[in-house]
Amino acid sequence: MRNIILFFSSVFGAGYIKYAPGTFGSLTGILLWAFFIPQNYPAQFAAVAFMFFASVLFSSLAEKIYNKKDDQRIVIDEVAGVWLSVMFLPKTVLFLVLGFILFRVFDITKPLFIKKLQNIKGGLGITIDDIAAGFLANVILQVFNIILK
Repeated sequence: MRNIILFFSSVFGAGYIKYAPGTFGSLTGILLWAFFIPQNYPAQFAAVAFMFFASVLFSSLAEKIYNKKDDQRIVIDEVAGVWLSVMFLPKTVLFLVLGFILFRVFDITKPLFIKKLQNIKGGLGITIDDIAAGFLANVILQVFNIILK
């Protein structure tokens, strides 16, 4: 069971990449979205909701195994956040790249209230700041999408 938890919380091992594991977790997430999540809004909502709950669960369990708060090897939260950043948008290279970049910028810099969300304990605290970063990126991309139309 331990290996399953670590495998999924590290997103198939991406979290074990020595440099920038969060970026590689996000990149894995955006590729999963591009290739496996349909351009069907109810399915996208279901996928993001599932990934949010999976992230909270696996992050909580992995944090106990590593015995370290928000260990950098836990990157399933990046997947949840980057998926939210591109939800309900055209599934184009432009939006996938912009979603990835904006999500990483907001996840790294943690503007506004996002930094405070990390104070929440356990898997929810690990995941919720990424959800907020993804939400902020999505709002910007939704406006951009409206302008493009």
